[in-house]
Amino acid sequence: MAHLPKIVPPEIATAADFNAAAAHGAWPILADESCGFDHAMLAELLALWQSEAKDGIPARGAMTARKLQPFMRNIAIYERIGEGVQRRYRVRLMGSGIVQYYGELTGKYVDEVVPEKFLDRWYGFADLALKSLKPVRLLLRADTFDKSYMVAEYLCAPLVSDSGLTKFILVGIVFDGKRPWSVVEAEARAKLGLAATAG
Repeated sequence: MAHLPKIVPPEIATAADFNAAAAHGAWPILADESCGFDHAMLAELLALWQSEAKDGIPARGAMTARKLQPFMRNIAIYERIGEGVQRRYRVRLMGSGIVQYYGELTGKYVDEVVPEKFLDRWYGFADLALKSLKPVRLLLRADTFDKSYMVAEYLCAPLVSDSGLTKFILVGIVFDGKRPWSVVEAEARAKLGLAATAG
């Protein structure tokens, strides 16, 4: 019998769904479908994704090591295995710039390495990228592996397998410890037209 994660949250299809789930669960994360990135590297990675998309979603095979080389330190690739309540996410690639914060997770399933209390948000952003069928920007406080002093900006973008299934997620991440989450969150909420958090 295949291993299944202990918690499999509902699938999230839009940034509004994600932000509602984040508000309900008190996750320190915001989703932004406009993809107005603060960090140039993520904007450049998005431009590469768009250039390969050609009015659709790029194939995983089109995102070659040569094309991704300028971003390699700061990217991860996840693969969705299974569907619905059976779904799991496996880390297929993790750059060294991410490893220094999260540890080496390549080849592992997310539900095997992420603490159970954080699984819903990890599944949420992965589901969002695959269900919305477009790139999304995330801003978050990096709580998962006890790095809550860091704020991270993510690009999450879907990729298509050789068989035509939308099952891979290209993730670019930039970590920043210069400004506290409370300041970053307040600015992002104002920009996105979201209500400020209580307190």
